[in-house]
Amino acid sequence: MKKVALAFVLAIMLLAVPACLFADITGDPLQTFNCPFLLTSGGQGAGSKMLRLLINQSKKFTLGEDADFWLEDETPERYAYIDSGRYTTLVIVISVTEKGLGASGITIEDEIGFLKEVLAKAKAQNMKIVAVSMEADARAPKLPTNGNERIIDLVCPQSDWMISIKANNADDRFTKISQQYGIPLTIIDKPMDLVKAAPDIFIKK
Repeated sequence: MKKVALAFVLAIMLLAVPACLFADITGDPLQTFNCPFLLTSGGQGAGSKMLRLLINQSKKFTLGEDADFWLEDETPERYAYIDSGRYTTLVIVISVTEKGLGASGITIEDEIGFLKEVLAKAKAQNMKIVAVSMEADARAPKLPTNGNERIIDLVCPQSDWMISIKANNADDRFTKISQQYGIPLTIIDKPMDLVKAAPDIFIKK
C-alpha cells in the first residue's frame, strides 16, 4: 500500500510541474515580429536554405518576394531587398562552409565585409535582427576559432534576439554573449522546434 501511495503522490507531483519544463524551447521567451521577414545566410552555408525549406513545408507562411517571407543569400542582391524597406525583420542563419563560400566565389573575409554592410543597411531600415544557429555541425565547442566563430562575433552582438540549438551552446558561447550585451537568447532542441514556433514569432498582418 505504501508503494501505491508513493506512486500516487509522485504522479500528482509530476502533474503539478509546469508544462514548460518539458518543452523543447528554453531560455528567454519567444520574441514576436511582424511579417514579412527576410532570411539570409551568415557564411554562405546551407542553414538559411534549410530553414526556408522547413518553413515553406509547414504551409504556415507564403514564400515570395511580396509575401510572408523571402530568402536572399547573395550579395549585392540582398542589399537591394534590405534597402527596399519591404521587410521588417532580418533573420541571419549562421552557417559557414568552405563549399558554400567556394560556390559563391568569395572568401570568409569577403563574407564578413558583406555582412557588415548587411547589418548596417538593416539597422538603417530599422529592421529587427534575429541571429540563428541551427545546424548541429555548424560549430563544435572543441574546435578552435573558425569562420563560424567570426560570424558569431560579428552578428550576435548586433542582434535583437538569438536562437541556438542546444548542441551549439554546449560551451555557453551564446549565453555569454547574451549576458554581456543584454540580448535575449532562446535555446531549442532541434530546428523543427523553431519551425513549429514560427507562427507565434512572425505575426501576419
